[in-house]
Amino acid sequence: MLQKSYAEGMRALIAYTAYWQDMIELAEAGDSDVDIDMALRMNDLLLPIVKGVGSERSYEMLAVSLQTFGGSGFLQDYPIEQYIRDAKIDTLYEGTTAIQGLDFFFRKIVKDQFRSLMTIAGQITETVKGDEGSGQLSVERELLGKALEDVQGIVAVLGQWAMASQSDAEQIYKVGLNTTRLLMASGDLVIGWLLLRQAEVASVALTGDVSEKDRMFYLGKVETARWFARNRLPLLAAERAVAEATDLALMEMPEEAF
Repeated sequence: MLQKSYAEGMRALIAYTAYWQDMIELAEAGDSDVDIDMALRMNDLLLPIVKGVGSERSYEMLAVSLQTFGGSGFLQDYPIEQYIRDAKIDTLYEGTTAIQGLDFFFRKIVKDQFRSLMTIAGQITETVKGDEGSGQLSVERELLGKALEDVQGIVAVLGQWAMASQSDAEQIYKVGLNTTRLLMASGDLVIGWLLLRQAEVASVALTGDVSEKDRMFYLGKVETARWFARNRLPLLAAERAVAEATDLALMEMPEEAF
């Protein structure tokens, strides 16, 4: 289920990002109903998540796949060993994950004055407050809402340190120690949200007359969203706690102590 949820969630993330790219093309083609400025901002915000989170989680999920095969999976007789080597390069040649994290916070959030971040937070809040699914997804909505608060908490404390660095330059170290954490947490938040949106559609479809094959497909969507919300989103509270407790002890550690 770990692999299923991330695979489907990351596909949804790419599709959601592509939606904003389509909006840009529509605006450039003369569609006056599209806010091209916001579309550009949203695309910029999502790209580090697609690249950084997508590449890291893909590699992690392939590692899980390798475990499924046991020792034989490490052999060239099975394609998984090729997949896992191919996936690793994705965490490097699009910019290492740490660079993606720095870019995400400083260029896509701070430089943007939090505008695109607030837009997607508003969309997530709408889902949290929604009632699609006849109440079957109420627990998952609550967990999504808490995850949103946790990510916003990480953003807030990083923003405070970034501001403080204007008078105390060393405060910027605290930001740098947590930008990758923020990137990965944001990825899980957006993935959890998109999975829940899929579950909403699936829940409605399950109330209608569908084939057994389709029923299993929709049921899978609902259960995947539930699993991710209950097993992955709560972990963001710990990430927030770690971020908020950051001090300069690591930066003050002598190089010789390594």
